[in-house]
Amino acid sequence: MPETFAVADALHQAQPTNFDAVDSRMLFQSDGERVANMADSKLFVRFFTKSVMNPEKSEEAKRAIYETHEFVNIKIPGDKNNDVVKDLALEPYYIQRFPEHYARFKKGQEQVIGTPLNALPFLREEQVEEYKAMNIRTVEQLAGMADVQAQTILGSIAHKQQAQKWLDSFKGAEQLRKDFEADKEAQAAQIAELQAKIAALQTQAKK
Repeated sequence: MPETFAVADALHQAQPTNFDAVDSRMLFQSDGERVANMADSKLFVRFFTKSVMNPEKSEEAKRAIYETHEFVNIKIPGDKNNDVVKDLALEPYYIQRFPEHYARFKKGQEQVIGTPLNALPFLREEQVEEYKAMNIRTVEQLAGMADVQAQTILGSIAHKQQAQKWLDSFKGAEQLRKDFEADKEAQAAQIAELQAKIAALQTQAKK
């Protein structure tokens, strides 16, 4: 693994990501550096295949010889100018970096992972399409969009904040569900314990 991506991999494992710090540096970074410093769940990722000429085989055959290679295209949501494309034959590391996207690609499935933007009640259809054109396909990507990009799209700062609140509301509901399930399990355990004690007392009474 190249040194740059070894550092990037360490950054990806660190939680939580400090997006304020990332924002302040992004204007001075290359496309590859920006992608390396974004949390993977916030990126637009697509695997695809393309024919590539093999120079050695072409020279040997004295004609153009092509091979089918797998590629990955990585974009930062909200940044139309950022477009990182990597040949997996040269950098297979990206298969391990984005295993779920790659698995879906191999199965011929949709590679967008997350909650579709049209689930947000405050976004109009044309706004959803505008965000898609900016490589923002999910609620998670909108909520996690860097301020550097959000400032370039009219209304995106407010939409970003609303998207995060929408996600947080579901997290709260999920926690309530888990607490309710835990209470039910605790009650069931108490009932089972009481029933066992009653059964033991009844057995002793019969002796």
